[in-house]
Amino acid sequence: MAIKLEAGKKYYYCTCGKSNDGVFCNGAHKGTTFTPKEFTVSETKEYNLCGCKKTLNVPFCDGSHSK
Repeated sequence: MAIKLEAGKKYYYCTCGKSNDGVFCNGAHKGTTFTPKEFTVSETKEYNLCGCKKTLNVPFCDGSHSK
């Protein structure tokens, strides 16, 4: 999922898969063992974020979904 992110801003990637968009944490993990992954980017631009949760480069898509 290509999303424009701002440099230096804190983002929270959903690790449980229960959020509405499957990418950004909305607190749906409460009551589970999952916690969101905090991340920032160094450059404002579009990034491909992983929606399938199979990436080895969390939160960025590495193409694992197609393997």
